[in-house]
Amino acid sequence: MDFEGRARIHSHLDIAPLIDIVFLLLVFFMLTSTFMVPEAIELELPESKSAQATDTKPIVVALNETGQIALNGEIIELDQLQSAIKPLIEESADTSITLKSDASTQVQQLLQVMDEIREAGGTNVALATTAAITATTATGSNTQK
Repeated sequence: MDFEGRARIHSHLDIAPLIDIVFLLLVFFMLTSTFMVPEAIELELPESKSAQATDTKPIVVALNETGQIALNGEIIELDQLQSAIKPLIEESADTSITLKSDASTQVQQLLQVMDEIREAGGTNVALATTAAITATTATGSNTQK
């Protein structure tokens, strides 16, 4: 006797389109993501209650707690700061200079950097800070002590 068995269904899963889709998603997210540019030196900015964000692109001088200085992301020495910043100031007289100083930087180091900026002709110097978070802001209560 010849029994006819059930016809077996051979399913074949083609994974090539799946790989194509995954590759396209990978390329899409790589191209659309924002890449963060690291600072030349790591800083922890001090807090300020009156801090305001600005939209302009100022000259940025960064000073960390060890006294290392960076001008627009390039590390320089203190004695080179005046000669390096002078052409940038002369390029645009109303350019603001943002001084980013670490919260634990010694005041004397900060004053030396500010003196070098002023001697180069910089008059519009602003200290960069972060907004302070108060207890009332964090909890949302408005009670005063």
